[in-house]
Amino acid sequence: MSDTPTAAPVVPRADLSIVGLVAGNSTEVLSAFAQQALAVGAVHPSYEAALLERELAFPTGLPTVIPVAIPHADVEHAIESGLGIATLAQPVEFGEMGGADSTVAARVAVLILVTEPHAQAEMLSQLIGVFQLDGWHDTLSTATTPEALAATFAALLASAAE
Repeated sequence: MSDTPTAAPVVPRADLSIVGLVAGNSTEVLSAFAQQALAVGAVHPSYEAALLERELAFPTGLPTVIPVAIPHADVEHAIESGLGIATLAQPVEFGEMGGADSTVAARVAVLILVTEPHAQAEMLSQLIGVFQLDGWHDTLSTATTPEALAATFAALLASAAE
């Protein structure tokens, strides 16, 4: 038994999610997420710059069957935990995670906001589980409101955990 407190679960949030985001590049996706998170009080004003800097240094695009991006910034810029989900109106090029100058055409972006460092790695692992589920993108594509998007993603997270 550990005396370390466990982090509150990081759950999809409608107030951080965007359906059919129109963006011409990854910077526009990241800025939309950061501005939304700031508007709802989930991040500090420093968050957008930190998110953009981190994406440049450590790209977050994953070349999964349906390519995705999982942007995040360091915990000191977050006030509240949560996941923001954005379905993208058109695929957006993100640098490939761990790739040398390669990109992926992301169709979905999932913003990770955590307030505890260890929670980020745990969340990444859970997200990869979702992106390996058959039909996850088709299921997510049925959501037409931020509330439905968050609820649908929460159900996908639960399925991936089974």
